[in-house]
Amino acid sequence: MNNNIVYILLDQVRLDMLGTYGHKIVKTPNMDAIAADGVRFNNAFTPASVCGPARTSLFTGQMPSNHELMRNSEKGGEGDPKLDNPNIISGMGDYANYLIGKWHVGKTVLPRDFGFRGHNFDGYGYPGSRVYKNMVFDQGPKQEPRYVEWLKENNFEIPEVTNSYFGENPHLRVQELCGRLSGTREATLPFFVVDEAKKAVLEAKKENKPFFIWMNFWGPHTPCVIPEPYYSMYKPEDVNLDESFYNPMNGKPLHYKDIAKMWGVWEAPEEKWKEIICKFWGYITLIDDAIGEFVKFLKEEGLYEQLFMAITADHGDAMGAHRLIEKGEFMFDTTYRIPMIVKDPCSDRKGEEDNNFVYLHDLTSTCYDVAGKEIPSFFDGESMLPILREHKNNDRKGILGQLAGHFVFFEQRMWRRDDYKIVFNATDVGELYDIKNDKGEINNLFYNPEYADIKKEMLEELYDEMVKIKDPLANWLYRIINEI
Repeated sequence: MNNNIVYILLDQVRLDMLGTYGHKIVKTPNMDAIAADGVRFNNAFTPASVCGPARTSLFTGQMPSNHELMRNSEKGGEGDPKLDNPNIISGMGDYANYLIGKWHVGKTVLPRDFGFRGHNFDGYGYPGSRVYKNMVFDQGPKQEPRYVEWLKENNFEIPEVTNSYFGENPHLRVQELCGRLSGTREATLPFFVVDEAKKAVLEAKKENKPFFIWMNFWGPHTPCVIPEPYYSMYKPEDVNLDESFYNPMNGKPLHYKDIAKMWGVWEAPEEKWKEIICKFWGYITLIDDAIGEFVKFLKEEGLYEQLFMAITADHGDAMGAHRLIEKGEFMFDTTYRIPMIVKDPCSDRKGEEDNNFVYLHDLTSTCYDVAGKEIPSFFDGESMLPILREHKNNDRKGILGQLAGHFVFFEQRMWRRDDYKIVFNATDVGELYDIKNDKGEINNLFYNPEYADIKKEMLEELYDEMVKIKDPLANWLYRIINEI
């Protein structure tokens, strides 16, 4: 019997703001419970800290430079997964394969082009755009009105956004950072995603087929517009801002400060920062409650115990670290280190933590392995089943991060070990951090002569990893590696 598989992808969540990863205030009882049934990975990383490249990596199983979408498509990124290349479901023909919720893979392709059932939200595809009353954020789907149809089918009133906050930049009034949403939680996007996933499960069950469901939320990514009780659930006095918030940009590329200024958060007062973070926390708990509804349904259908489930995120969110918000062309752990909880019914590892370095797109190979399929050599990722089922460690010494920019072109590469991290900014100052002793990545050691040997070692390891995957930026690093 083939295991049913569900991958749940949160959109842009800072790992250390999840209760299951040790936060003392944010409530995530449902993700906590799933972690108790499986393994929580502490060193899971996205290969790129923006949506399109990361999601395309999960879909194709490849590093961004190999699938070629190195930036979000709406910001100039090029590259579509080819229809005849292997992907996460190309070898899963005996499964009922569903894409539910956000897609944001490639530039022009849609889930149906590859055989997915379910949703086909093109681009960023935020379904509240041009739907919620007073909503300014306008990156909605242009082809599929499924959320609006669902609201009508369930007799929900169209929600309204109030109490919006946009930041302090008068030239950026195009995306709410947070706000209050009218109506009940049952009408929100997380509960829409879960309700549609339930229908997919029942459809596959009726057909007597194993299923693979890739569930994608649009949160807690800003705009954090959420209803009560989540809007008022967390209090500003409970927010402790990062040390780097108060010492934000010493030794950093000048561009990082420009990103914070663009978002209008560089000059934002502490009380506004705390307000945003409280709404971000509320959004996390809203999603956790939706996940709880899905798990309850799976248990009622007798499907939970034998289900292979992974909960993760496409990337993180600075959410105050270094006075930055969201993600962009910077490579701090707040945006590259992601949650990853895996429940494997064939593993005896329950309620454990694991410190192996794993990539988001290791889940692509793992999907094939769980289904008993041969893993294509096309994939860059590795199956996680040896870690889960055989108690093995992989031999990774570190993680490679790749980005060609977000708001502007800004080529970056990262090599992240468990002791040091180096960031090669191709046209700006380099960065080197002592991860063990400087978790906030405040003190840039790149130009400190006491760390010259570590810098050389890290740059050489970064170069070797780039050559290994044929990274096109490797030649530039090679030419200047002894000059930086």
